[in-house]
Amino acid sequence: MSDTCPQTIIAKAEHFVREYMSRYDCSHDWHHVDRVVRQALVLARAQSPDKSVDLLVVHLAALLHDVDDAKYKQSGDVAFSSKDFLTSIGLDQERAALVCRVVDAVSFRKELMFEEQKGQGFVDQDEVVWRNECLELACVQDADRLDAIGAFGVLRCAAFSGARNRPLHSADDSFIENITYDQYVQSDNRTATAISHFH
Repeated sequence: MSDTCPQTIIAKAEHFVREYMSRYDCSHDWHHVDRVVRQALVLARAQSPDKSVDLLVVHLAALLHDVDDAKYKQSGDVAFSSKDFLTSIGLDQERAALVCRVVDAVSFRKELMFEEQKGQGFVDQDEVVWRNECLELACVQDADRLDAIGAFGVLRCAAFSGARNRPLHSADDSFIENITYDQYVQSDNRTATAISHFH
């Protein structure tokens, strides 16, 4: 256990994330992160009393969930180590490892990849159980998904498409049911449209 108080760790992480996210467009900016943090904490606190949820892990994972996002990678970018960062601001190794594991599993893209690998028998059963039972992951992932639907979701999608110079709609758009990882990654390129993000 670290001697650094949780409020100090959170303040340092918030300061870092606020500055880091300023390089992204407004679809993945500090305001998105802040909404995800607030919603993830609401979800975490709403769990029944017999379920143990580590609020510090939820808070930090929500803060870091879009840092070093693959959508914004540039050639030559140095990979960010969440674990090194977290331990440098006083978080203990065990909690830092859990935060990193949650952050690594949050994205829709990575969930699609995981599901395909699981279907092909390439995933360890312990990982399947962890993903199904980790409440910290569920809270952060659900909060991130909630910010991707409704009015904010539509606005964020339009903002991201505008930043990428993607059209809002094309007559060639087609509905993809049960999208695969490869289809999702392909739809993230410059030929995709904003509307195709939703179907």
